Amino acid sequence: MSSDPVRDIADAYVRELARHEPDAALALGLEARPLPDLSPEWLVAKYDLQGSTLAALEAAGAGDAVLSAALRERLERERLLFDTGFTPRLVAGLATPVHLVRYAFEGTTVTADAAGRAVLAKLEAAPAAVREYIAALRWARDQSGRFRGGGVAPVRQLDGLAAQVAMWVETHWFGSLPVAEDADAATVARVRSAADEIGVALAELVAVLRDELRPLAPTVDGVGDAVYADLAAGMLGARVDLDDTYAYGWSELERLVSEARVLARELGGSGDEPVRSAASLLDSDARYRLDGVAAIQAWLTRRVGETIDAVVPAFDLPQAVHDVECLVSEAATGVVYYTPGAPDGSTPGKVVWTIPSGVPVAATWQEVTSVHHEGVPGHHLQFVLTASYPELHPWQRHLCHIHGYAEGWAHYAEQLADELGLIRDPAERLGLVLGQIWRSVRIVADIGLHTGRPIPPNALVAAGEWTPAIARDLLVDLALVEPALAGFEVDRYLGWPGQALAFKVGARLWNEARTAHRQRLGDAFSLRDFHRDALALGPMGLDPLRELLAGG
Repeated sequence: MSSDPVRDIADAYVRELARHEPDAALALGLEARPLPDLSPEWLVAKYDLQGSTLAALEAAGAGDAVLSAALRERLERERLLFDTGFTPRLVAGLATPVHLVRYAFEGTTVTADAAGRAVLAKLEAAPAAVREYIAALRWARDQSGRFRGGGVAPVRQLDGLAAQVAMWVETHWFGSLPVAEDADAATVARVRSAADEIGVALAELVAVLRDELRPLAPTVDGVGDAVYADLAAGMLGARVDLDDTYAYGWSELERLVSEARVLARELGGSGDEPVRSAASLLDSDARYRLDGVAAIQAWLTRRVGETIDAVVPAFDLPQAVHDVECLVSEAATGVVYYTPGAPDGSTPGKVVWTIPSGVPVAATWQEVTSVHHEGVPGHHLQFVLTASYPELHPWQRHLCHIHGYAEGWAHYAEQLADELGLIRDPAERLGLVLGQIWRSVRIVADIGLHTGRPIPPNALVAAGEWTPAIARDLLVDLALVEPALAGFEVDRYLGWPGQALAFKVGARLWNEARTAHRQRLGDAFSLRDFHRDALALGPMGLDPLRELLAGG
């Protein structure tokens, strides 16, 4: 036991988590179960554990003030997400528990060593994990009256997940997991048997989504103003003024579209759609074109490495920042994402570039900003730095994941990359601005679709009522998002209310905090010191972060 009551309470909380969640066990250096507990029993027990931990914090009084503020906010908001029904019924693009199961195998190989045995153990645990998720969805359905937002996700989300999972089954995705050549016959047989059983469990999930839940599911996607405000608070770790945030999104959208048009004309764009015209020229430019998975992966690896070297003036970098794996996945989603390394260092962080299956072609000018967002100075750098601060509690270093904090930092990092000279030419700057336009559309579309706020008079789209088609068109027309990806994005906003705010709203806070810090210190301001001191507070909701940075 420590001499700090807050840290003692956090220790007890993480020890209980460790019995059910591998990351918590690894954060404490304990033996971990292969995959997380996805059962409804743990959903309820965790909710109760959060309540008792909050009560203990209230009774504890003095202690580690930063840890207390971060832990209180997160426990309160996670219980809020549960109360709306969002967590128990979770069915949303890229965000479901079954996606976590799949992500556990991205980039892995069953080798003839301890690491390979660990992968095999996860593979053999996956069917039970899928069935635990099925049980949780049925439990939420049966408890619908308990949740303010209901216990069954809307039809759009059920159909989307069912289609995704059905594709995994049809392509035998888990059966394609690589097995090392020196693996013995018994290991190969176990891999094939486990993959077959996962396919059976996933087919059961598809049937539950389509046959059991869909007939009971709401057809309206929007959650309404009150539930949306709570969900946004949970995603951001902060209460925000939705009217102000909506107006900010529209203001940014109009500003950035004007900037993109100026850049496009400088790059040779012409006609009524100069941005699309310039993009077509850049896509065919050999300087930016990548053909084939090998070329894409080589470029991604090289660019991440060069970026790590280039950000040294703004950060104190631990050696571990170089431990990152760059992968290309033909997952047909067309997005770049990051997964942190294991808390015990057994696996590295991964930057994964997904490309549409059968079309391994990419244009770097538009993806550089995604590399900065997901890699350095974005998610990868922030996760590695957080893990390197020994004074932070293990819960802060490894387990406190908040969209507003993490995505806000990563979006701030995109603009920071430009400040540090990492945007190398006007073409890459156009890619940066298009990414910012994308995040601005997220704000206005997410708030509008979920709360019913109308489209105001503006220079970009006719005023009126929001529809998913209008949101998709804005992404396609203004941010040049591929139509299939734009449809996927809008479906994700509808299934993940409030999360879309995390990017620009979070970055807005980081920029405001930096400006206030500079004004306070004047000539003594150091960007390197600001980043060190701010990130050393550890991940937390934007409300406590704002208060701590303002008082620093």
